[in-house]
Amino acid sequence: MESAIKTVVGVYLKSAKGKESLGEKDFQTLVKGQLSNIMTDTDSSKAVKEMRQGLDDNQDGKVSFQEYMKLIGYLANALSQQRSSENAAAGENAAATKSEAPAAKEAKPTAGEGPAKAEAIPAVKAEVADKEEEDEEEES
Repeated sequence: MESAIKTVVGVYLKSAKGKESLGEKDFQTLVKGQLSNIMTDTDSSKAVKEMRQGLDDNQDGKVSFQEYMKLIGYLANALSQQRSSENAAAGENAAATKSEAPAAKEAKPTAGEGPAKAEAIPAVKAEVADKEEEDEEEES
């Protein structure tokens, strides 16, 4: 966990290039380069701009570290919820019958969907959760 926190902070500081906050271009580069495996629409300049605006509480056109942490918190929460629902679905499928195909994964919302301030933040991709579960099983 300590390593993950250091990585989150390090990525922000490197992306900010010594400044106190991320400008539009720096934020877009961070999202596209660091989050494209767990978020949808990272290639869309419009979607990333909407996401940045949704995070920008003080409306200064930049993303501060605190505002960036809202994004990280949202992604962590979305991944947690996704894993919980996948585990529940897997349990239900196993109990029902072993011969049925597993439940289909939920569709990923795109930027512009979702609640209030997080409305432009895309959801975590199911593939990342699957990969992390495989990695955890290999470590066991």
